[in-house]
Amino acid sequence: MNKKLVSFFLFSFLTGMFSSGSPALAGDLYSWGKHIAEAGNGMPGNTACMECHRLKGGGMPSIGAPRIAGQTLQYIQREITEVQKGARYGPVMAGVVQNLSPKDILAVATYYSKVHSPKLRDTETLSPERVSLGKQIAHQGLWKKNIPACVVCHGADGYGVPPLFPYIAGQNRTYLMRQLIAYAFLERKDDPQGLMRGIAKRLSPQERKAVAEYFSSLKPPYSGSR
Repeated sequence: MNKKLVSFFLFSFLTGMFSSGSPALAGDLYSWGKHIAEAGNGMPGNTACMECHRLKGGGMPSIGAPRIAGQTLQYIQREITEVQKGARYGPVMAGVVQNLSPKDILAVATYYSKVHSPKLRDTETLSPERVSLGKQIAHQGLWKKNIPACVVCHGADGYGVPPLFPYIAGQNRTYLMRQLIAYAFLERKDDPQGLMRGIAKRLSPQERKAVAEYFSSLKPPYSGSR
């Protein structure tokens, strides 16, 4: 098996073990994560997560800051760590997370994995034609271009397959578009075995936009009050 993929599975397994400790530890992590979300950790360059992602993790569609409410602890922790290491491109996030300790990262991931947020309205009107094309690609793929259906990995409703694949239903369109472009042009390289890089590169610009609009049109999970 590919060494990178083995490392990815091992990281997810160990994270799950560490995060499933005593209720007291989990409570402490949640409280500290909420504090960082509200005010940062007090280190230079670290600003409050809520400045872009909001306190309840709904994100900020106007600037393409993603919705992270209810994403799995493992996924949030892994992505912050990847940005910190430089494996995932994110110039804004890189400055924010550079002084987060492993415990800080785990705390933030614990907090945001447990909160809910209503879906926030996108800044532009979605195109029915593009949403329709995006739905077709999401559920049927484009096999002439060797592109599988998105739902194979991200779930029938776009709710993800924890802990490996994040939910993308209800994610803001700007963020989804940026990530597809980042994968296509190899700015983002944290996908197991290059799966997303290959898919995104074979999608045309119009097809990327269609997929982004379709998934952003869906109701996200974890959109109730909590």
